[in-house]
Amino acid sequence: MTIKTVEINISGIVQGVGFRPFLFNLAREHSLNGYVLNRGNAGVRLVVQGDIQEIQDFINNIKEKKPAISYIEKIATKEIATKKECKDLAIRKSEQGRGISLTLPPDVAICDVCLKDMRDKALPRYYQYPFIACAQCGPRFTTVTSLPYDRERSTMINFPFCDSCLNEYQDFDNRRFHAQTFACSICGPNYSLYNDSGTLLQDSNISEILKSTAEKITNGEIAAIKGIGGVHLVCLATDEDVINKLRKRKRKRKSKPFALMVPDLSIIEEYMKINVKERELLESFRRPIVLLEKKEDFQHTSISNLIAPGLNNIGFMLPYTGIHYLLFDYIGNIPLIYTSGNRSNIPMGIENEKIVSQLKGIADVYLLHDRIIYQRADDSVLRVHDIAPKLIRRSRGYVPEYISLPFRVDLTGAIATGPELNVTGAVLRRNRMFPTQHIGNTTNLETFQFLKKAISHMKQLLQIKDSELRFIACDAHPAFITSQYGKELSENYSVSLYPVQHHFSHIVGLMAENNVKKEEEVIGISTDGVGFGDDGNIWGGEILRCSYENYTRLGHLEYQPMIGGDRCTKYPARMAASIILKNLRVEESRNIFNQLHLEKDLEYKKTELDTLISQFTKASSSLPSENIPLSSSTGRVFDAVSYLLGACSLKTYRGEPAMRLEGLASKGTPHEIDLSVSTYEEKGVTIINTSQVIIDILEIMQEGNHRKADMASCFQILMGKAFAKVAVEKAKRLGIKKVGLSGGVAYNYSFSKTIKSYVRKEGLQFLEHRLIPPGDAGISIGQLIGGLFSYLQDQ
Repeated sequence: MTIKTVEINISGIVQGVGFRPFLFNLAREHSLNGYVLNRGNAGVRLVVQGDIQEIQDFINNIKEKKPAISYIEKIATKEIATKKECKDLAIRKSEQGRGISLTLPPDVAICDVCLKDMRDKALPRYYQYPFIACAQCGPRFTTVTSLPYDRERSTMINFPFCDSCLNEYQDFDNRRFHAQTFACSICGPNYSLYNDSGTLLQDSNISEILKSTAEKITNGEIAAIKGIGGVHLVCLATDEDVINKLRKRKRKRKSKPFALMVPDLSIIEEYMKINVKERELLESFRRPIVLLEKKEDFQHTSISNLIAPGLNNIGFMLPYTGIHYLLFDYIGNIPLIYTSGNRSNIPMGIENEKIVSQLKGIADVYLLHDRIIYQRADDSVLRVHDIAPKLIRRSRGYVPEYISLPFRVDLTGAIATGPELNVTGAVLRRNRMFPTQHIGNTTNLETFQFLKKAISHMKQLLQIKDSELRFIACDAHPAFITSQYGKELSENYSVSLYPVQHHFSHIVGLMAENNVKKEEEVIGISTDGVGFGDDGNIWGGEILRCSYENYTRLGHLEYQPMIGGDRCTKYPARMAASIILKNLRVEESRNIFNQLHLEKDLEYKKTELDTLISQFTKASSSLPSENIPLSSSTGRVFDAVSYLLGACSLKTYRGEPAMRLEGLASKGTPHEIDLSVSTYEEKGVTIINTSQVIIDILEIMQEGNHRKADMASCFQILMGKAFAKVAVEKAKRLGIKKVGLSGGVAYNYSFSKTIKSYVRKEGLQFLEHRLIPPGDAGISIGQLIGGLFSYLQDQ
């Protein structure tokens, strides 16, 4: 036997995942002495002493047997020359190590073993205790105040262990050995039930609290239930009166879809189409909301059509905390609405008093606990294209995981402030990018303050000093509040500010996610609703030649006028009218408007239509003008077609017209329609002619012998093919081997699949998102990359 002493340093997600207890017990199995030490962002260090073969087997087993939710990035070893004998094995007190990453995992869904304990009457401390957890499940990101990850640096510091919990914490044979966020009904946080005015109803007996809450929900009341990262509004998904009541009380929630929670997959399998990847994601420790397609006979199910009006999919999630499972134990196997508990466009309250005041008049009853939520985190949302997940909202279950750059970067720190809508911020540490949780629309002051706090918290967790920040990146639109915030940060930290063009941000984020090399170029298709263009116009249907350093605009959708500017986004009829007026004479346009009864879909009816026509007539020779910007936006063209085909006449939430168009198209057969799209060249740039598409759709409608669903289906595929053909032609001419798709329109399955299929058929590599949201929630990542290369060029 050869005795050696070896230092082992492990980096990755190795805190809050049961890693130290795992290492401790594994070392015992190999008869090793020494110690285990948590070193904050530097990871975990072990010094072990024993037989050299046992040490080698121990290191191999770390990789093979590690906790499922952990992630090992690197294991570094070195032999220590010492004659000192290690007489025992211990877990030492954590130290404030500094590394280049975060070792903290996201919040983790309750595990099966804890779930079993929670339902075991033989375990009175844990029976029906909603906050049950262990070393491998429970809250993490939302409860941690700073690193290294220990109880005293989490909101569980307010709940000292009882003797029984302390014994479990110290027992290396117990799965709660050194678990930081667990507790029991004796010493831990608890729920209380309040009425609609915040008066306490029950706070002592969890069984009675659950029973009362379940009765109120089944009787049609709306409950506000505080969870891991915020609060949900919960009610029946099967009662149209209840759903209408919730929509009316939330005011701006006229049609926006609600997410549903069900106790298990049986309801989902009965009502929805679900593939292997969707099932895997639903059951994963992340527990996101997954958008699933309705079965053909969905209308015969008990779920109300008011859940997602006009859409062909519904978002479902499975329970991920004890309180979710316990409520279903009392309510039964029925679907419930679980939607974010906030007033529209304002971040969720996370303090009990704020929750009650914010939801007054919305919730009938409040089920609130007394554990502090340190970081707000909404449920994550995604949909799956075949086997590729497309994140829509990256938050609980994903944050604070990082996205790696595919090349070495020795930069100590940088910040990106995101766009304006559907915002996340992001922090750069070396070659790792850490997006914040979902923030929302920063046009609201409370949401903007949330963004500032989230960025600050991420910077603090990464232990980035002010002096280590090298640059700030923001959107190129100077009027965005996030751009103004970027300027403020650059002045405060005395570093450079780099505005990054919106659609370039989409593509460079896509490139990094797909490990595109530093010297490579791609052709990027960037399709969304709005982005500030280099020529001062609104971009949104772009074909770009991109490297990490710069881009060239090779093609785009034809510019269309937006008469009245942003009003065209709320009233799709205005967008349709704008395109029609551009391409037809005023009298001919008026005749079409009359046939469409277009004025009824404008806020001020005939008066507004007359004003719209007058504005265009006066300015048509000098566009763009003050009130009529020009736009190449794919989203606006989809909006116009959605209106013309009767899918949507008023946008009540972001993306609604295009989403309803996809819902209509899901019922159609594309080959039934003869529709085409042409292109033309203008100053060396290829223009996709959307005017002719709109005119052709109008003519087909006037024929009156084609289904609108068929036209919608054909249109989506037609637009995908148009982008794909131009992108592939440019790629082949330039010798570029990769074509990618990003932007919010990439969520449209038919559009995206058409581009993907065409690119691959032509022998090129197709780049798509799996880790970063294709929409604006992924922009902050691209801003960091664009800012990084601008910074490097300046050095």
